[in-house]
Amino acid sequence: MSLDVVNVAGLRLTKHPIIHLPTEDEVIGLAQTIGAEKTAEVLKRREEKIQAEITDPYRHGYEPESWADADTLLMGGNELLIMGGNRAGKTEYAAKRVMQLLCTRPNSRIWCLHTTSQTSIQMQQAVIWKYMPPEFKNAKKTKVTNIQYSQKNGFTDATFVLPNRSQCFFMNYGQEKKVIEGGEPDLIWCDELVPQDWIETLRYRLVTRSGKMILTFTPITGFTPVVKDYVAGCRIKKTRFADLLPETQNVPGIPKGHMPYIAECSKGSANVIWFHSILNRYSPFEQIKLALRGRGPYEVKIRAYGWAESLAGSQFPRFGEANIIPADQIPEEGTNYMAVDPAGARNWFMVWLRIDEHGNKFVYREWPDISMGEWALPSEKPDGRPGPAQKQGAGMGLTEIKEHILTLENGEEITERYIDPRAAGSPVINKEGGTTLLQLLDEEPCAMYFTPAAGLRLEEGISIINDWFAYDQNQEISAINQPKLFISEECHNLMWCLREWTGLDNEKGASKDPIDALRYIAVMQPDYGGSDSYKAIGGGSY
Repeated sequence: MSLDVVNVAGLRLTKHPIIHLPTEDEVIGLAQTIGAEKTAEVLKRREEKIQAEITDPYRHGYEPESWADADTLLMGGNELLIMGGNRAGKTEYAAKRVMQLLCTRPNSRIWCLHTTSQTSIQMQQAVIWKYMPPEFKNAKKTKVTNIQYSQKNGFTDATFVLPNRSQCFFMNYGQEKKVIEGGEPDLIWCDELVPQDWIETLRYRLVTRSGKMILTFTPITGFTPVVKDYVAGCRIKKTRFADLLPETQNVPGIPKGHMPYIAECSKGSANVIWFHSILNRYSPFEQIKLALRGRGPYEVKIRAYGWAESLAGSQFPRFGEANIIPADQIPEEGTNYMAVDPAGARNWFMVWLRIDEHGNKFVYREWPDISMGEWALPSEKPDGRPGPAQKQGAGMGLTEIKEHILTLENGEEITERYIDPRAAGSPVINKEGGTTLLQLLDEEPCAMYFTPAAGLRLEEGISIINDWFAYDQNQEISAINQPKLFISEECHNLMWCLREWTGLDNEKGASKDPIDALRYIAVMQPDYGGSDSYKAIGGGSY
């Protein structure tokens, strides 16, 4: 923190971004009221407070309100991704929390990771040293305590040990990954562009000691696999007004002129918070505004709000928070439909949809659900890579599949079932001779009749689903302005795919099967009561 000293009424006073700098008239007025001696004492205490912040930020440093929100999220989960604009205070937050844990929990172990050894010294170790309590900075080396630091080389041997036996280790992503394949830290802090495969390995290291992980960076490289891992499918819980983008719909599903602030991840015990630059009162926000003048919304979102979005874009841009509904708010009565996308070596993806008397549509069940893991995972590929749910328990026979469907439905009435028309008509060889998948599904035991979905082009099905998601986002949601399609918040895999499926990976896309299952229902134009109006076109083929 760089502060200027100025002369005010013949006194040398320090400017401060938060602590008020009195004017000459205020100083004179105060002296006239309480006397010159008491005025000098007040101003002295002001200077002492500023100096204490400089010499001991661990105890006296300023903390923006966003830090308290981040603390709450970290206490409530195991992982916290902090994305922030320039000078938003994300690195400062993580460094101070690292030091606080080291000081208050004896024998704790913390790993701090950065891009290279040099960036670790410059960007991470320097801030850790800043927040180290003054009494430790000059502590003598003992059989336990070992704290040696230089501005040029950072901490000796990339580690230090406090008198309470707590130890901090510094590593970098340029090292062999085997350096993190042992050890049981209490906290891991990853700063800037951590590789996706490192994240997956680090998670295993936290299990034994119920540790936590903090990730901090400004997403200047956009929608990286790590960003996608946390943000894809997340549910935005809180937003803030965006001073630099006040008139636009910045992110689908949130209020106009706002940017995301807090989100709950779709998997695991993870949360995301965006440190907006304006929330840090130490941030030179006016300078940031000038630097971003004339820049496009994409860069403004990154630099001022820490928000990165996929340039590829989902095929369902209208899908947002307004389309997600708590499971207990789905009507108990209605007309039920079911669709399945058969596969060979992987699980069949299935969705169930209920339509109420007003024509509102609710996806109330999916299989495989999140209890079997993620259907798709972030990767360098636009549509992700296969997740554990695609293979876990795969290989069931047709009878097992039908039995499982009936178990999930538990006696509920299904008006129509739909299936991929190509798979339905595919020849299947059994011991009695050749037949089709559709015929085998309709045989005992558990005879189950499926209708091949209409063989409309892929784009037509997508268009119908987008129409179901649509509403006027510039107006308040009401009975006459709301989506036609809602997804249960328990359908994590479907929601992830709706947010992330681009279609760029074509038939090989890992997130395509859930889209297809929903599409098979959509192209059949189902309605409440199961009228014959759509059943007349219920077949169809390619």
